Amino acid sequence: MTEIQRGAESRPARAAAARPERAAQGAPWPAGRGSRRDTEGDGPAAEAAVAYAEDLGWPLTPGFAAEGECCGCGREQCPDLGAHPVPGAWRVACCATPTLVRVVWRMCSGAPVLAVLGRAVPGATRLGAVQAPALIGVAALELLSKRSAAQGPVVDGHGRICFLVDLGPGEECAARDEQEFDCWRKAGMDLMVLGAGHEREYVPLPTPGHSGRSGVVWAVAPEPERALPPLAAVAEVFDRAVRSTYPSLWSTVHAGWI
Repeated sequence: MTEIQRGAESRPARAAAARPERAAQGAPWPAGRGSRRDTEGDGPAAEAAVAYAEDLGWPLTPGFAAEGECCGCGREQCPDLGAHPVPGAWRVACCATPTLVRVVWRMCSGAPVLAVLGRAVPGATRLGAVQAPALIGVAALELLSKRSAAQGPVVDGHGRICFLVDLGPGEECAARDEQEFDCWRKAGMDLMVLGAGHEREYVPLPTPGHSGRSGVVWAVAPEPERALPPLAAVAEVFDRAVRSTYPSLWSTVHAGWI
């Protein structure tokens, strides 16, 4: 049994106890905020999409809706149930203008909202994300709560915790900071940096009407007009999170044995 497997078996209560409390704090956003917008009759998913566009300015694209264990894409046992974009030029067609977002969601009013990564957004030169398994993500969240300068929006769902970050101005900058996660991936941790030119360049956002396995909730809700933390700052927190969660693995990696 690996160090990671032992740690996962010894700490399930900690993760299970921590996640619902944070989700309850962040889940309502942006539900209820659409009342001040011209979204009457568009449904809660459309209201959420317009809220994200207007308050955050993030480029958005609709995802496949999901019902129970069935994804709208028609694929049996879809691994990204209700959390991947519809076919087509979604990278090109994504939009952050509230008027255009409203038009898109009127054509697919029940679709979950996905944020498209790798673009300049208010508060970040390039929107990106660090996706981690729930256990190590919980440890990182606990540390980030004590370092407000490094804390940004976080979504929780599909057994993963996703930290929204600023990738920096160029590919070289992101590649250098992304290397900070390489040692943990080599050690068997399923950590991913999204938005830095890889195949998956989108993140599902909490959408009213999409709950359970097909949805995500806010672990830390976004604050409009606040800058996103740089990838390097989050990488440093992850190093400390691994040290507190898997101390022997941390020592092994830092000794250069992996």
